[in-house]
Amino acid sequence: MDFTKLTIIFLSFITIMVASTTAAVYEVGDSQGWIIGNIDYSQWASTKNFHVNDILVFNYNNKYQNVMQVSRQEYDSCTITNPIATFNTGKDSITLQASGDYYYVCGITGHCQIGQKFHINIVGTSSQASASVVASPLSFMLLITIIAILQFCFFLAF
Repeated sequence: MDFTKLTIIFLSFITIMVASTTAAVYEVGDSQGWIIGNIDYSQWASTKNFHVNDILVFNYNNKYQNVMQVSRQEYDSCTITNPIATFNTGKDSITLQASGDYYYVCGITGHCQIGQKFHINIVGTSSQASASVVASPLSFMLLITIIAILQFCFFLAF
């Protein structure tokens, strides 16, 4: 196999790997984070196109905020009795694992009522967004394996 064919194969594998293993990372509230105040989180979410495997990062002071994933009913009423998940580290990363509707609120009394909440709808299977790109460790190992195999084939050709 000549060098040109090997190079084409290698670049094809790299392109496929990058296209299939990327996820957009969204910092909720952008640089302001997850706070009460002058942020319209519904507006923030409406400007994004979320996909399966994208990651939401919530940055906040965990003495005053938390994050809860809730049902639509709890989201609409801001009455949280049975959250789907609760996060309270102050720096929570949540991977969107399936398509569908997701509802997030702050569970601190009164925060949801004054707008610390948002809804997103996940479509598609992977992100092609222009946000930060993250590759999974498994994808990285697969990439290293492909490179090693191609190097081996290249040296056998000479």
